Amino acid sequence: MRCPCTPVTIPVRWCLLPPRMVRALLSSTLLVLACATPSATSREAPRDAETPAASGGGEDLSQAWEREPEKPVAAPVRPPEVVKVDRAEAHRAALATGQAALKSKRLDDARTAAQQAVTEAATLDGEARFTAHQLAFRVELAAADVDAAQRAAHAWRLACGPEKLDACRSAAVAALGAAAKTRGADKQLGKLARAQQDAELCAVKAEKGAKPNPCEATTLTLARRGQDPLLAQRVLLGQALREGDDGRQGALLEKAEGACDLPQCAGLRRKALTRLVALARAKSDVDGAVKLALREVAVVAAGLPEDERTWTRTALLDQTCVSYDTAHAPGSCRALEKKTLGRWTFHDYSRERAGQGLSADQVRVVNEHFAPLLQECLAEQARRMTPPDAQRFEVRWVVFNDGRVGEAHLRKDLDETLLAKCLRAQFAGWRYPRYEGEYQNVEQSFTVTAVERRALR
Repeated sequence: MRCPCTPVTIPVRWCLLPPRMVRALLSSTLLVLACATPSATSREAPRDAETPAASGGGEDLSQAWEREPEKPVAAPVRPPEVVKVDRAEAHRAALATGQAALKSKRLDDARTAAQQAVTEAATLDGEARFTAHQLAFRVELAAADVDAAQRAAHAWRLACGPEKLDACRSAAVAALGAAAKTRGADKQLGKLARAQQDAELCAVKAEKGAKPNPCEATTLTLARRGQDPLLAQRVLLGQALREGDDGRQGALLEKAEGACDLPQCAGLRRKALTRLVALARAKSDVDGAVKLALREVAVVAAGLPEDERTWTRTALLDQTCVSYDTAHAPGSCRALEKKTLGRWTFHDYSRERAGQGLSADQVRVVNEHFAPLLQECLAEQARRMTPPDAQRFEVRWVVFNDGRVGEAHLRKDLDETLLAKCLRAQFAGWRYPRYEGEYQNVEQSFTVTAVERRALR
């Protein structure tokens, strides 16, 4: 019979080891789920006799530095090669082929290449969709095929966003007007082009919170007929934002946020969710606020390839998690995040620049931020150990200049264990700030205690 689990505290020490081997000692804790008896307690890692104990978070960092005995300098290491997958390569190639074919008036070849560019751009960003659909329209306009040009302009408008949203949709509407001026075009097409242009202007004004305008009803009707959810979402969002009553505003924001779930609508959805979070926090609804913040993270991740979704954590989620953990317990927000999203998300600190080397504070922030990844490995190790065993593990790794981590090792006799392999795999997702100078070495120690609780009969 499997025993129920209770949290077990695992003491953690980490050390920043710059080239001169100066150590910064701080303390933090990780929570690992293991089975425990009521009488059992976790065992503290033994302290070095000459190392003063670090106090909780308020201690001046300058007091945490102490000189270490000189150690042999490790052999220089090289960061692993970065394997970059150019997801836009096929799109650019098709675009270039189509543009060349159009210039030489080989319209069939240009049309084929343009459709390939449109297909490739569907999973890329708004700028790629802009250029692909623009080419597809130009091919049909050059062929003087009014119906095909109209369809291309319509598809172009619907594909716009979230990047370059206004510029893209304005160009697509102008393209529809150009098609209406083609010889043989129906007069109704010109009226449609003018109506679409008016609707775009109306939606932009509404989104900015302008006063109610009769054009909004017409715009919503046009959006429904043209199956244009983004156009409708802009109007609905504007109507919600100008609502003075918080209760009614919340309902309208929910309606606006759900009006379009396409990748193109990510920016508008995030705008609605940000306001919904503010309303929830104003009511001290910490649970509702954090769930909305997690929904925003899901919106961000949905527009990215799988290998980039690890680093989609937002400042809004950071803020709401502080309140959520205060109301519940430390680590509660991370647990809810894993349950809701199926994964943890993080900040990519390598987008920041640290200057010359990494400070102790910068290392501490990153270590604590990515700690949940190590927690999984330590929890697995606790389950493999025989109660009431306790074991201390020291891990050392290198932070390269680009912020990535490599050369993660335990002591030699443990370096090929399941724990070591798990830790190395998790370090692949860590990102420190970029910095100049020699590679930085970081050391962290953990004490894992396996204890059990008798199952109730």
